[in-house]
Amino acid sequence: MKSITKRVAELQEMKARTSKIRSKTVQSLKSAKSSYRKSTSSIHSIRLRVSNIRSQLDEVSNTLQHSLAQKESIQRLKINAEERLKQEKERKKQIGQVLEQSSVYAKDRIVFEFDSISSHIDEIKNEIRQRNSIAKKVVKNIQECNTRKSRLSTQVKNTLASKSRLTKIMNESKKNIVKLEKRLPSLIKTGKNVQENLSKINLIVREEMKRKKSKAKRKAPRKSKAKRKAPRKSKAKRKAPRKSKAKRKAPRKSKAKRKAPRKRR
Repeated sequence: MKSITKRVAELQEMKARTSKIRSKTVQSLKSAKSSYRKSTSSIHSIRLRVSNIRSQLDEVSNTLQHSLAQKESIQRLKINAEERLKQEKERKKQIGQVLEQSSVYAKDRIVFEFDSISSHIDEIKNEIRQRNSIAKKVVKNIQECNTRKSRLSTQVKNTLASKSRLTKIMNESKKNIVKLEKRLPSLIKTGKNVQENLSKINLIVREEMKRKKSKAKRKAPRKSKAKRKAPRKSKAKRKAPRKSKAKRKAPRKSKAKRKAPRKRR
């Protein structure tokens, strides 16, 4: 009986330990699945975000390329205008010298040409001013594009770094899920086996208790000899006093009485 009691205690301890490990495993499995879902969802969101940022980055890059091309074109036009301005100024200088040496008859024609060159010079100067103004705007736009491009590139870099970290978490969570899902059935089976063994032992104990109880009933203490056997009556009581011989034997009638007298004929 002591060995059975010891075995029951061992099984109960094993049951409690297995139940505790199982609960912990179930909780860990839930946590791993939650972490996997969150990381998967976050990675999906990151992919969308990166795709959006890259789309903006492509747009900014295209704008930047256009602005750079525009700046280069403005620089060429400006250089060309400055070259023409230089030439026109040189022509104006020459015509001015000619105008000083020309006769009265030729002056009107030279003055007209001089004024025309002066007007052309003013147009070129105005063109250069416009080119400079546009160039400033383009340069500002280029700076803004570069700043935005740098910011977007940093966002992509940081987001991808975050994605890498989340991917690592997702993979670890997936491994934990597989490991815990393999372990859980074993724990459930162990708990079931322990419970079955406990049930069997409890059944044996109950049967043993019934057997002992039945045996105890069969071996109930008998009544004492004095109680079982009623006291016999005394010899005087058991044997009623016999009547005296005189009483037992009635007095016989006399011969004369027994024989009645015959009648005479």
